Amino acid sequence: MNLKDKVVLITGANGGLGQAFVNYCLEKEVKKIYCCARNIENLSGLNILDDNRIEVFKLDITSNLDIEKLVNSIDYIDILINNAGVNNEKRIFEILRNDFEVNVFGTLNITKLIYPKIKKNGVIITINSVLAFMNLPSMAQYCASKSALHSIMQAIRMELKTKAIDVYEVFPGPIDTKMSKNLEMQKATPAEVVKNTFEGLKGKSFEIFPDEASLGIMYMLKNNPKQLEKDFSSSIL
Repeated sequence: MNLKDKVVLITGANGGLGQAFVNYCLEKEVKKIYCCARNIENLSGLNILDDNRIEVFKLDITSNLDIEKLVNSIDYIDILINNAGVNNEKRIFEILRNDFEVNVFGTLNITKLIYPKIKKNGVIITINSVLAFMNLPSMAQYCASKSALHSIMQAIRMELKTKAIDVYEVFPGPIDTKMSKNLEMQKATPAEVVKNTFEGLKGKSFEIFPDEASLGIMYMLKNNPKQLEKDFSSSIL
C-alpha cells in the first residue's frame, strides 16, 4: 500500500510496536499521524514529536468520552491501526477482566466510533496475536481475549466490505517489547513486524503472520495440534 500523503491514526502509539508504526509511516511520507496513547507523557520517548505531521491525543480506548473527543477532533483518516492492548499474564481462574475490557471491548469501541471517519478504500489494521488460535495457559485470559477479538474483526470485515474499507488482522508471535519482557524465547523486532504487516497489505492477505514464530505455530496447529497443545500446557506444569 502506498502510504504517501495518507492520514493515519495509531492507538497505543507509545509502545514499542506503536513507535515502530509511527517511524515507518513517517519514512513512507504520510501526510499526518494521529498518535494516541492512554499516557501521553510516555510519548515523550518519540524523538519525532517535533515533526509537524504528528498530532498527539490522550486516548483510553475503554473510555467512550475519550473516543468521542478524538472523533470530534478529526476530519478524516485513511488508515486506522488498532495497536493498543494489554497482557496481564493471568491464568484462567484468576480474577481480572482488564484483558477483555481493553483488547476486546476497547478495540471494538474505537473501531465502531471511528470507522465513519475512514475514507473510501481505507484500511483498518488490528494487531492481534497468534495466541488467538491456541491458548497458552500461563496467560490464558490474554489468549481468550485475542480469540474473541479475532471473531469480532471477522464480523467487522464483513460489515465494512460494503463501505469499501478493508479490515486486516496481524497475528505476531512474541515481539521484543515490554509486553513480552518475561518471555524467554526468540522474539521478532517491532520493525520486522511493521514491515511485514504492510507487505501483507499488498497481497490483500487479510490475516497476516509477520514473523517466524507465528508461522511456526500456525504450521504446528495445522499439522500437529495435539503436540502444540501439549507444548503450550508445559507453561503451567
